[in-house]
Amino acid sequence: MGFHIEEEFIADGTIDNRINGRTVLRINFTNHTSSIVTLQGNPCRDLAGSLWSFRNPHARMEELPGEQCYFMPALCEGAVGRISHTRKREVPILPPEEHYDRLFDPEQEDPPTKTAPVLELEWFSQKYKQVEIDCERILLELVEMAWSMSPEEAAAGEAMVDHTRQEIHRHASESMAGFYEDMELVEEWVAEDPEPHELEELCFIIVQEFIINSADDSDEKQDLHNNLLKLQEQISDAFIYWNHEGEFDEIRQTVPLLTALLPFIDRAADSAKFIAETSAENLLHLREGITALRDQLKQLCKD
Repeated sequence: MGFHIEEEFIADGTIDNRINGRTVLRINFTNHTSSIVTLQGNPCRDLAGSLWSFRNPHARMEELPGEQCYFMPALCEGAVGRISHTRKREVPILPPEEHYDRLFDPEQEDPPTKTAPVLELEWFSQKYKQVEIDCERILLELVEMAWSMSPEEAAAGEAMVDHTRQEIHRHASESMAGFYEDMELVEEWVAEDPEPHELEELCFIIVQEFIINSADDSDEKQDLHNNLLKLQEQISDAFIYWNHEGEFDEIRQTVPLLTALLPFIDRAADSAKFIAETSAENLLHLREGITALRDQLKQLCKD
């Protein structure tokens, strides 16, 4: 079990490993809250022994301060995972909203990407096991270098991280061995042009399916349960202008409400990946439907 934090919620922060054996992450969120994560161990060799700053150039700060992240309090402790800036992958070139609009629009070509190194931020904690932050677009800058790591130290550190990660995944697999066998598929997804009421109903089905098949008191399932209930609440708010005649009374007001749903769906899908495979798949279907509906309404506004 683990948590994956999307970079859209990250504004900026620092990685401080100037003291050998201790790494301090300061993470500033777009809702004006912050977390200081104190970790045992060092980052990979490319970042070890230094103070780095990072920032998200596409971050959009919320107008009003929000609540502290429910699984990242102001002060956290744990052990270093993989913290590095060496691995390369295909990353988006376009701004996030434009990238995802094109990605989910069947009439447009796939958005352009480039091969570039990405910042990896991973650590382990007692309660939440593995925590990762997606950093495709986050930029990194060196502030100060205090000491350097030898190749032998780097190899030993990476071996320890790999062992910890394998143990976490092994325990998670054992605890969930019987879970997937009991999962039942929700109603077959209507692939072509789902009606708004079908999207709203799909969200309720996902929540009920999870409650029925996953009733226990584990922290991981409770967190997913909370995310799903929050998503259900937001779905209801987004369809407030949907009337009995099958139309939206206020199309322009509905478009931003649908756009605001996507982070809630992503958050629930991320937490569902590890413990509710069917829920995760159906949340992705829900995202596709919400995006398609939003784009249709956008076109109506233009017309």
